[in-house]
Amino acid sequence: MNFAGQLLPLLPRPGGGVIALVGAGGKTSALFGLAGELGPGVAITTTTHLYDPRLEPGRAFDRLILDPALALPEGTGPWDPADAAGGPVVLAARVEQDKLVGLHPSRIRRLGRTWAYVLVEADGAKRLPVKAPAAHEPVVPDSAGLVLGFVGLDCLGRPMDAATVHRPECFGPVTGCAPGDPIRLEHLAALTRSPRGLFKGAPAGAVRVLVLNKADLCGMAPAGLLRELQAAGPVAADLILVCALNDPRPEARVLARAQPQ
Repeated sequence: MNFAGQLLPLLPRPGGGVIALVGAGGKTSALFGLAGELGPGVAITTTTHLYDPRLEPGRAFDRLILDPALALPEGTGPWDPADAAGGPVVLAARVEQDKLVGLHPSRIRRLGRTWAYVLVEADGAKRLPVKAPAAHEPVVPDSAGLVLGFVGLDCLGRPMDAATVHRPECFGPVTGCAPGDPIRLEHLAALTRSPRGLFKGAPAGAVRVLVLNKADLCGMAPAGLLRELQAAGPVAADLILVCALNDPRPEARVLARAQPQ
């Protein structure tokens, strides 16, 4: 199943909208993969930091637009998105070392007047498969109508420590997983439920999708994984997708789906 095809019916506004990505386990690859599935009329940006896609192989985009005014709140610095044709377009305020510095979240709503789809990486995870957010994150724009919460399934069975979890000091209290204990599906379900967990900061009314990525690395059949997850505890999401988003075939990226009961 195509990833974009699963998400587009969930957007509050037909034909476009703001999609925020949070969590860990392949967000940036999903960001660019989703942009490729959506086609022209897509802006890719971040409200935090994003590795410079010019330095990473496989990041397909049309061009990068940098403007320091984008780091300022809406209305405090002039910016005219005149060059909006084609796409996907990557937008950032500036480059610092190997990362793009993102936009002030108040800027995101205006982008939706120019680009049909605005994809926002709103969280960082140091390339680890799972995380719980610190007090200052994620930075989800209030215009997001769809929030995708990512978990890399390669975390399952691994010990809860800094080699697997970004911010284990936050993940433990949120999920009940003690340091060194194996991460289980019950911990992932708890991560979705906590107000300090995966969907922290999601706007009221936004659709929440739990994206269980890297299913090809976890050794469980997708349908069985969904059954066991929901048996492990309530899942606070509107939709669960089991994915292998690095698959080069778009039609093979979503392996199973379920609506939590």
